[in-house]
Amino acid sequence: MDLTKQERRARRRWGVIPKWFELLAICAATIAAGFFGGRETVVRADDPKPEVTVTATTTVTATPEPGDSADTDTDNEPRVGGDPEESGGPESPPPGSVVYLSDRDVIDGGSDANAQPVTIRAKHFAKSVRLGCNGAGESAVYSTSGYTRLEAKVGILADSHNAIGSVGSIQVANAAGNPIGEEVVIRSSAIEDLSVDISGQDQIRITCVMTKSGDESSSHFYSGLGNAALS
Repeated sequence: MDLTKQERRARRRWGVIPKWFELLAICAATIAAGFFGGRETVVRADDPKPEVTVTATTTVTATPEPGDSADTDTDNEPRVGGDPEESGGPESPPPGSVVYLSDRDVIDGGSDANAQPVTIRAKHFAKSVRLGCNGAGESAVYSTSGYTRLEAKVGILADSHNAIGSVGSIQVANAAGNPIGEEVVIRSSAIEDLSVDISGQDQIRITCVMTKSGDESSSHFYSGLGNAALS
């Protein structure tokens, strides 16, 4: 059947319309995908910020209580040892302390006054003083400030020449030369005790005098102050 020219034109128009609908549908789908799929989230500057909590720490410094055992000086540094003025120094010994004469220097005396061990009547004394003895008297001077008593074992030394038969005496005196206590008679055959109160004496002088010689040709022997000590 042959179509007229007018019918052919109508069919072409209806054939083009579906294509326009298809193009419109594709465009609509593309716009929707771009809008929903590519959307970004924007955070505004005035949005609320998270809160931060700060906790303060307090430091407490302990203050020493009065009477603590650690002493400090003016620079707040620990003080080591005692104050020389409080302890008295070498001239003011602590109460009850003892010092041997053999550990102290002779202030004045002859060359026969020596610190050394001695033996008196077969008995040995390690901390002692050897003192010469003659008719005029030989002596040794010691500093005794702060001490109250001198004690020793005395006699004629066993190794001394002219020991047998000789007799002598030991006397303690103050700095002015005045006797303190009783003199002690010494012999080679005996050990005697010397004990003298020296309270208040800064110095003492110990003197040995020979009163009898066992050998008439000799005028000298050695005496000993065994373990002589100040307390």
